[in-house]
Amino acid sequence: MNSVRAARRPSTRSYADDDDLSLLADESFHQYGSINEEHYIQGRRASMKSSMSQLNPLNLIPTKTTDAGIILEVETSTFQELGLLAVSAIPLVITFLLQFSLTVASVFSVGNLGSQELAAVSLSNLLCNVSAYAIIQGIASSLSTLCPQAYGRKDYRAVGMHSLRCLVLLLLLYVPMYAFLHWGSRPLLLKIIQDERLSDLASSYLKRLLYGVPGYIVFEVLKQYLQAQGIFHASTLVLVLCAPLNIFLNYQLVWNETYGIGFLGAPTAVVITNWCMASMLFCYAVFVNGYQCWCGFSRDVFRNWSRTLQLAGPGVIMIEAEWLAFEIITFASSKFGTAALASQSIMTTTGSTIYQIPLAISVAASTRVAWFIGSASKDAAVKSAHAATWMSVLFGAINAVVLVRFRKEVVSCFSSDPEVVELASKVLIIGAAYQVNDAIACVSGGVLRGQGRQYISGWLNLVSYYVFALPIAFACGFHLHMGLIGLWIGMMCALCFVSLAECYYVLTTDWDTLIKRSIEEGMKEQASFQEALLDQASFQEVIIPGSASLRPVRSHSLLPIPV
Repeated sequence: MNSVRAARRPSTRSYADDDDLSLLADESFHQYGSINEEHYIQGRRASMKSSMSQLNPLNLIPTKTTDAGIILEVETSTFQELGLLAVSAIPLVITFLLQFSLTVASVFSVGNLGSQELAAVSLSNLLCNVSAYAIIQGIASSLSTLCPQAYGRKDYRAVGMHSLRCLVLLLLLYVPMYAFLHWGSRPLLLKIIQDERLSDLASSYLKRLLYGVPGYIVFEVLKQYLQAQGIFHASTLVLVLCAPLNIFLNYQLVWNETYGIGFLGAPTAVVITNWCMASMLFCYAVFVNGYQCWCGFSRDVFRNWSRTLQLAGPGVIMIEAEWLAFEIITFASSKFGTAALASQSIMTTTGSTIYQIPLAISVAASTRVAWFIGSASKDAAVKSAHAATWMSVLFGAINAVVLVRFRKEVVSCFSSDPEVVELASKVLIIGAAYQVNDAIACVSGGVLRGQGRQYISGWLNLVSYYVFALPIAFACGFHLHMGLIGLWIGMMCALCFVSLAECYYVLTTDWDTLIKRSIEEGMKEQASFQEALLDQASFQEVIIPGSASLRPVRSHSLLPIPV
């Protein structure tokens, strides 16, 4: 397919026409933001067209051109974005609920063995969440920016390359994670709970759980890789198979009289399930859909890590700050007695379940906003961000109404103790009060991830939870004697602050700067790829003198756009 060229200034060199490394020296690059801004964008869009644009198995955003060959921005509307976000979010809600069920199944399975076993599972899950899973998700969140923006630029090779870099980084970090949790978990738990048997149970559970972490890493990276291409249902299909498998394995490995191994059967089931999830999603990407963006393994994987690390750090801070704050509230609630701790468990479980809806909208919004930034479609990005914000308000309000209306029915599913039912019902009213703010904060955070501004969410979470929320929570809970309700009032204050601040940053975004940065990243990535090819050619020239075809070939250059 012949690529369409845009009208360009005579002095501007077209990258698609040259086979050297002139991309970074392109004169039009320095004109962005000036009076010639439109020339710059059109020129870059034209140069991003490639002879590989016939790669049509990908789900592409249809682009239009004028008679002069100028590539127009993607056309969409707020109403259309609302519909597309809803369609994308549906499989994601199912995915997150099924993934959440993996931990719940282990808790239910082991809980019937005894109170110490149940406490050990809770402690080991808490430590693994904070020391491993939060770090993995934080680093993987960098792909929410890099992969969809590269896909929007039609730089399909970069989608695979960013995913590979993130995978290598996470597998390297798994080594110190394993060392810390394998050898350091028992001494740490002994200092926290000062119960030797409970520490032994929790550390043994954690040691077994660690063998499934690499599978979890592969699954999370592949999930981000496929979501960047608009393939949201793949992880849903995998979890529809693996979630029942996890329940079956929990029963067989914990309770079966012939094959069961008791307490350690639960983490063994999680390990097997994690590796099955990773294997199935890998097979889907290789044999069904998503392989179009695969770049192959090369030395280029170890180049150009600066942007990945720049996004990964704030991503870790963003998730760790929030998760740790809620774990601190859980520990604090234990000071008010058994009923308060049980009510806290009901509140967190219920809140985590309904949180999956705004989380799914957040992921869909992050992907679409990043697509539009990558394709230099400013108006479409703005409309998508606004649509996501309105959708968060709508579903936050729905969650609030459902919680208030059915709070007693929800509590009765967990406990029949009158004291627990009464306290948990009151706490769920506080939970309902912040649902709109929680949804706005979640979805706005997703938009910021799509923009590559995770650092805003990271700093806001640190300030809101540790400067405002926890001091207010402890003051209300302990000094004003409001108990568990006081603790949650503090958390509600944090979510109100975060939601308003993140929404402000989304609505006042300088989209032109973000588009420029995305184009810069595309040019740097392409330059890095060309450098890698030149290095490979030089190596071949040394090893095989006179070998043919040493001239670098442009593969998976900057190509067409997604919906």
